[in-house]
Amino acid sequence: MLLAAPCFALPETVGEALTALADRPDAIVVAGGTEVMPDLLWRNRRAAGFVSLRRVGALRGTTTVGGELVIGAGTPVAALTGAPDAGLRAAASSLGTPLVRTEATIGGNVVSALPYRNLLPTLLAGGATLELTSATGTRVVPFDGFVTAPGRTRLAEDELLTAVRLPVPTGFADYAKVGRRNAQFVATVSVAITCRDGAVRLAFGNAGPTPLRADAVDTAATALFAHRATAEDLRAAVAAAVDPPEDTIASAAYRRHALGVLTVRLVTRAQGAAA
Repeated sequence: MLLAAPCFALPETVGEALTALADRPDAIVVAGGTEVMPDLLWRNRRAAGFVSLRRVGALRGTTTVGGELVIGAGTPVAALTGAPDAGLRAAASSLGTPLVRTEATIGGNVVSALPYRNLLPTLLAGGATLELTSATGTRVVPFDGFVTAPGRTRLAEDELLTAVRLPVPTGFADYAKVGRRNAQFVATVSVAITCRDGAVRLAFGNAGPTPLRADAVDTAATALFAHRATAEDLRAAVAAAVDPPEDTIASAAYRRHALGVLTVRLVTRAQGAAA
């Protein structure tokens, strides 16, 4: 299929990127390309043009501002394997291969909005917020609720995700997933945990159509962490909260069981870290 010119924009600033997107609103925004290119190859998407963010230096790097880690949306996943947040490190380190981690970006992982993406449960458990920038300014929204359905978000057509913010870690954080093999696999299910001042917060991947968390699970996990509940209590809370898919990879029953096992495992690790 021939693309009408201009089919490719290579801006160097956020402002130039927003202008390019306004000029061609049906273009695909691409950074590393690890999300976009497979979809094009498998004909799951059509491209009427591209706005590449590869040269927008302002979208790369991590800084600490006012008690938050501010991670540019174009920051490669490979850079996150050394992040100060242990949960983010674990999730990034288990994403794809070294080559994929070098090209993939945190922004691409977020905007893909697929429930099995590695970084999403970590951001949800960590209480992340997102900077969404348009020509009229920047708004900051919670990551919780940003994903509305598989592949769909609350990002407006004239906005770019420019940064991800996470509270500077002050307690235990971790991430675990299971899949069909140990490398370069889509998570069958995944779980992320943060534990600050004895309060446990958990989030799940591939446990429903969007990244998922539940107050009832956090309550049960906090009780188990304080030795006021049993592992069975927590597994029951997880089973009641999740709604995992059933497909050729795994049954819903298996996913529900695996989520309970991983959750108890992570809370046990948090107990050990606090001992």
